[in-house]
Amino acid sequence: MEINGLPAHVLLVHLVVVLLPLTAVAAIVVSAWPAAQRKLTFLVPLGAVVGALAVPVTTRAGHDLATRLGNPPFIDKHVGFGGMVLPWAAALAVTTVAQWLYLRRDAATTGLRLVLSVLVVVSAIGTATIVALTGDSGARAVWGNR
Repeated sequence: MEINGLPAHVLLVHLVVVLLPLTAVAAIVVSAWPAAQRKLTFLVPLGAVVGALAVPVTTRAGHDLATRLGNPPFIDKHVGFGGMVLPWAAALAVTTVAQWLYLRRDAATTGLRLVLSVLVVVSAIGTATIVALTGDSGARAVWGNR
């Protein structure tokens, strides 16, 4: 997969590396601060869904790039971490959409609101962590001593 003659992975990865951590931070803010819920409304779940949808495309482009490079062993750690991004991104998408839909109700109870907030925060921390680990291992594979 190429975009304008460049490997698509090196371009698409920036969407995932920027959008998912930014959305994770916003999701935590929305969960902890009611005023943010009114301001960010649908933007957090939208960012989470778009980010989650970008992961398989980016992963596919990464596998194509790895094949083109002959599957060198110095990317094994990056590939391992990369395989864990989609489940976390999907969890962030599902929990933020559920939270957004629930908070739109007039009769939202404090108990369920708290449970949803905890689930969103856990998925946000997990997503941001695995994206950071994946990105770091990819950068080290490309720029580090092999």
